[in-house]
Amino acid sequence: MLELAPGVYTAPRISPAVRDRIWDVLSDWYLYENDASIVMLWADNTSAGGQAIRILGSPPIELVEIDGLIVSRRQGSLTT
Repeated sequence: MLELAPGVYTAPRISPAVRDRIWDVLSDWYLYENDASIVMLWADNTSAGGQAIRILGSPPIELVEIDGLIVSRRQGSLTT
């Protein structure tokens, strides 16, 4: 996996089995963190916006669906 920024990793072709194993490890680590969040995204043609999402903790943004597209909204952002 390529580390894009501290704590941000990407890999364009991970099988569902590998993705599940990674999620299991991260879920175990998360139990020992006080102020953390984990967001996992992957391509999924059956989900809105063509992506599926798993979240542990509270990310600093809120993920919302608008007209079939998943977008991020920061606390205090204007909404339409």
